[in-house]
Amino acid sequence: MEAVVCLLCGSSAVSLGATRPRPWQQPTTPVSFSPFLQRHGHLASSSSFRHLSQLHYRNLSSPHSLSISTSGDTSQVRRKKPSKKKTKKPVKVEEAVGECIPSVEEASIRVETVYQNGDPLGKKELGKCVVRWISLGMRSMAADFASAELKGEFDELRLRLGIKPALNGNGNGGDNGTGVASVAMEDLAFVIQAQRYLNAVPMPKGLEAICFKACTHYPTLFDHFQRELRTVLLDLQEQAVIADWKSSQSWKLLKEFAKSAQHRAIVRTVVQVPKPTHSVLGIEMDRVKAMQTKIEDFVKHMSELLGIERDAELEFTQEELSAVPKPEEKADSTKPTEYLVSHGQSQQEQCDTICNLNAISSSTGLGGLHLVLFRAEDKHKLPPTNLSPGDMVCVRTCNRNDGCATSMSSLQGFVYNFGEDGCSITVALESRRGDPTFSKLFGKTVRIDRIQGLADAVTYERNCEALMLLQKKGLHKRNPSINVVATLFGEKEDIALLEQNSIIEWGESKLPEFDDKPRFDESQLKSLSLGLNKKRPLLIIQGPPGTGKTGLLKQLIVLAVQQGERVLVTAPTNAAVDNMVERLSDTDLNIVRLGNPARIAPAVSSKSLSEIVNNKLYEFKKEFERKKSNLRKDLRLCLRDDTLASGIRQLLKQLGRNFKRTEKETIKKVLSEAHVVLSTNTGATDPFIRELGSFDLVIIDEAGQAIEPSSWIPILQGKRCILAGDQCQLAPVILSRKAMEGGLGVSLLERASSLHQGMLTTRLMVQYRMHDAIATWASNEMYDGLLKSHPSVSSHLLRDSPFVKATWATQCPLLLLDTRMPYGSLSVGCEEHLDPAGTGSFYNDGEADIVVQHVFNLLYSGVSPTAIAVQSPYIAQVQLLRDRLAEYPEASRVEVSTVDSFQGREADAVIISMVRSNTLGAVGFVGNSRRMNVAITRARKHVALVCDSSTICHNTFLARLLRHIRRYGRVQHAEPGNDGPFSSGFGFGLGSPGSSPPLLPSFPKSD
Repeated sequence: MEAVVCLLCGSSAVSLGATRPRPWQQPTTPVSFSPFLQRHGHLASSSSFRHLSQLHYRNLSSPHSLSISTSGDTSQVRRKKPSKKKTKKPVKVEEAVGECIPSVEEASIRVETVYQNGDPLGKKELGKCVVRWISLGMRSMAADFASAELKGEFDELRLRLGIKPALNGNGNGGDNGTGVASVAMEDLAFVIQAQRYLNAVPMPKGLEAICFKACTHYPTLFDHFQRELRTVLLDLQEQAVIADWKSSQSWKLLKEFAKSAQHRAIVRTVVQVPKPTHSVLGIEMDRVKAMQTKIEDFVKHMSELLGIERDAELEFTQEELSAVPKPEEKADSTKPTEYLVSHGQSQQEQCDTICNLNAISSSTGLGGLHLVLFRAEDKHKLPPTNLSPGDMVCVRTCNRNDGCATSMSSLQGFVYNFGEDGCSITVALESRRGDPTFSKLFGKTVRIDRIQGLADAVTYERNCEALMLLQKKGLHKRNPSINVVATLFGEKEDIALLEQNSIIEWGESKLPEFDDKPRFDESQLKSLSLGLNKKRPLLIIQGPPGTGKTGLLKQLIVLAVQQGERVLVTAPTNAAVDNMVERLSDTDLNIVRLGNPARIAPAVSSKSLSEIVNNKLYEFKKEFERKKSNLRKDLRLCLRDDTLASGIRQLLKQLGRNFKRTEKETIKKVLSEAHVVLSTNTGATDPFIRELGSFDLVIIDEAGQAIEPSSWIPILQGKRCILAGDQCQLAPVILSRKAMEGGLGVSLLERASSLHQGMLTTRLMVQYRMHDAIATWASNEMYDGLLKSHPSVSSHLLRDSPFVKATWATQCPLLLLDTRMPYGSLSVGCEEHLDPAGTGSFYNDGEADIVVQHVFNLLYSGVSPTAIAVQSPYIAQVQLLRDRLAEYPEASRVEVSTVDSFQGREADAVIISMVRSNTLGAVGFVGNSRRMNVAITRARKHVALVCDSSTICHNTFLARLLRHIRRYGRVQHAEPGNDGPFSSGFGFGLGSPGSSPPLLPSFPKSD
């Protein structure tokens, strides 16, 4: 007898008229059980297996109709020939099944670990082929289940499957009101009974391991069985075999069992499978995705702000170029034209223009710089100029007769050097040789304008590139700075998990002994120990003025190299980088300074990459030039012989390629041997740096002055990072108000300082620069009263300096020179004025005279001119002060600068001109607390503030400053003199030029 079961259409899934033996019936010819039971002898002792060795089971070898012989011979499976399809070769079931049966140990592990997982496995875990394999087996089981009910064999089948009435409260099986007794199933009975049906279906090749995982997983088998039983019953209902499939005993029994406590215990007692975690961070992927979302939002926002700032820079640059004055028609175009142009926020810069130049040649410098040589027409000498190497310039075509620019399109670059003959100037242009604008320069008359603040396309592109790299690879497992990224974008819980997984540590490392250790204070030693912790991803060192931050970083770099780390040091400005190079020059470290040679200070040029490479290649270059010269001579002699000329040209090309290859190899060698590499933030994108691989430590000095996108350029190249600076001093310079309000002016140092309850930050607490009267104001206003003065400087005054006399000025740490008289009137000439040049800057003639008078007070008291610094927030006032002091040779070495440009420096005496004086009480950006913090804290022993107290006091911050001066210093009402610095502007005379300075009287302290 033969029974046919269709596993696709379902209509013929059950042959109701067949009299074949059922799987639970005893066959006439006993057969051995499948290899599954033979290999799982450890399960044979259970009651569920006691009859399995004598049972028949159907062998299903295809997703279509299968025929099974009941004669006991199970070695052959005859496939019923489908219509219009070729008959496939019969498959031996024992071979097909045997190949896929796991070992006893494997099966036991799967049963024990997977059996009671609560959720069914779907296509995501198993794949489409395995799910189909399970469905075929469960369709056959469901068909027998439904067929048994119709044949009256349902009760026996239920017992064979392990389903038996559950005991009620009286200890007897009971009806729960649905017409079906409450049921219970033995633990493994259902899974064991399902094996015979699954074994009859060949497993998909290559997926045997997944199949064995699924075939012992109860929730998966039950879920498929339930769905297949529903399909079978629906087919029977369509064939009018049953009236309502939901009312069938099979379905009621299944649903009743699904509601049983034992079934729910098996399905809902989920074995807690660990959620997927990041392979490096060790935290759940859900948290990593949340970090990635924050990174993407941050990158999108910052990219928009960079675009806004870029537009503002372009607009400002266009205004600057338009503001360049035209030389008069008959003026000698070979002479420089000096003029004032707007720069930044109401600032000005003195610029030079050189006209009537011709582009002679171009070449490629170290690192791929595009160098263009310009020469004055008719072999004239270049005019006297203030241009110097490193100055930013723009190059445009101009009219030969009047020098006027003929095009507003320009090329940006910087002065590389001047020719020794005085007739040429070389400019490093950012455009490539193939640029059409670049090619238009040749054969044309051009002009070079020195203008500060040109929109720098390279900087913008590098900042955008850093943001894209942060978004793409920030949390990638191969990113060396992944711990830094996770720290800055993770929540407090994420940081706790990283620490729990021993990925990061926040504690201090043990400090090694070094010679200068006794001179470091407690806060500095703590910063050193935190900075040397290799497992700490990020450290912020806040260094208030005078706390020795630069010296601390120097020692930190030395100790980091001693413990085997390669260090990358960057800063937002060339001046800050050069300062660090100068500090490290007296150590034994091998340091290399990267950057444009023209922008590196002469004092540290010996440490620049270009200088080092040139020295190493000196002999090689000489040989190269000799060979090149000889080949060119040979080429001139062989111009008529095309074959020889072509061969010589090839030799010249090969010689050039060899030189470039040798130069590149030398650069790589120099950088790979360096202990410390130094560059600006944007300069860290140099391809030579990236080829070095990751650094162990990245240090960003003056990080408070850098916009956050530029800080990410070096950070992404190191395993850990140290940000050093002071968020209470000057912020990054932003032109666009919209970009500033959007947060572009917030540095990474400032943002990170507020993260994770300040655990990333350590603060230096002792200052070694200022008199305590000066430091106390800064401490109370900016540093929560935590900044303390070292005893060695807390009471030092100008009079303590060598050769300085004890006068009222040299004995005063704080001095207010008030242009507002006691009776309320303003001193004559001390009103503010708007710069007539249209720059938007302000100047004050009266205050300039008072500043000059006080400078000479100090000079004639014996104070060195190099120990005096004059500052003003306004560039127009700075220019006026320079002009006034330039009239007196005695003051030629007194430095005059803006507050912004003097950050990071210091002087014994600082004189500040506040400029603003008006009836509205408007103080402008003079009231910026960060700017005033920088201005006041540049002084070591003496600060003199020249201002109109009536105007300044309208700002509450500045009003507190004036009250502090009145309490700890002196107040003098000042008037500008009529005869310069030798008049009696302060009520006393200084004598005439050349006379000995008189003994200055001591004035009583004003209230």
